[in-house]
Amino acid sequence: MLFSFYFSDNEWHFTLEGALKVAEAYPNAPLLLSHWRTIDAPDFTPFNADPEKLKSLVKIPERVIVLAPVEGYTLRPLNKKSDKSGNK
Repeated sequence: MLFSFYFSDNEWHFTLEGALKVAEAYPNAPLLLSHWRTIDAPDFTPFNADPEKLKSLVKIPERVIVLAPVEGYTLRPLNKKSDKSGNK
């Protein structure tokens, strides 16, 4: 699973709190940030979220993926993690 993910602390998109809830519901899914760097509106809150803030708040910050416009991303299968009993 991959989330094309956008967050901002604005009601037009997920609020930051809402984005964190979605991210935590799927703790191993990559979070591919959409809209990031596609709109030049640094003072307009729907489009000026800071990916570093999101990275600092999710449990696995490496899964936050920031791409430049038109930059490609290769989908790969997720590694299955063992549960507490050691089952895969």
